[in-house]
Amino acid sequence: MKRPDPWLKLVAAARRTPADEPMELPPGFATRVAALGLAQRREPADLFGVFALRALGLALAVVVTSAVVGFPLSTASAADNNASDEIDDPVAEIVAQL
Repeated sequence: MKRPDPWLKLVAAARRTPADEPMELPPGFATRVAALGLAQRREPADLFGVFALRALGLALAVVVTSAVVGFPLSTASAADNNASDEIDDPVAEIVAQL
C-alpha cells in the first residue's frame, strides 16, 4: 500500500483554497519584524567550547608535568649517562655493514 506524500496533500489543499485579495498588514508590523530581526540575541554558552577549554587546560597540565618529570634534575646524572664513548646507534651499525 502506497503512503500519501505529505507535500502533495499540502499542495492539493492550497489549490482548493479560494483566492482572496491580499490583506492589509497592521500598522507598525514591518517595523516590529525588522526590529526583532536586527535585535542582538544572546546565544547560550557553547557547551562544546567550555569543555574544549577545560580539555586544553588539562592537556597543558599533562605536558608540563611530563616535561618536569622527564627532565633530568641534575647535570651530574646527565654526565653519567654520557660516560660511555660508544653510542648505540642501530642505523649506523646497519649502514656500516653495507
